[in-house]
Amino acid sequence: MELTGNNNAIERTASQAHQTVDDIARKAADNAGPAIDRVARAAHQTVDKVAQAAQPAAEWIGDSAQRVKQAQDQMVAGTRDYIRERPLVTLGVALAAGYLLGRLWR
Repeated sequence: MELTGNNNAIERTASQAHQTVDDIARKAADNAGPAIDRVARAAHQTVDKVAQAAQPAAEWIGDSAQRVKQAQDQMVAGTRDYIRERPLVTLGVALAAGYLLGRLWR
């Protein structure tokens, strides 16, 4: 008979422990929700600030790339015009440069 009484006491203690763990878990979940929301809001605000700070840099890079492309187009056009106006001089310079480079690489 005493064994049954001990089993009941153990079951009650286990049930109380289970209830205590459930209560603690519920409280932790209730407390964690607002903290998670605050962290999420802070992270979102930080991402927004970084995006706003990066936008001028991205625009500057785009403008710089466009200026480089324009300069390249102007250089190609200028070189093309020079070659059309002075084909023999261009050929002589190319031959001399090729000869010098060939001598340097030997």
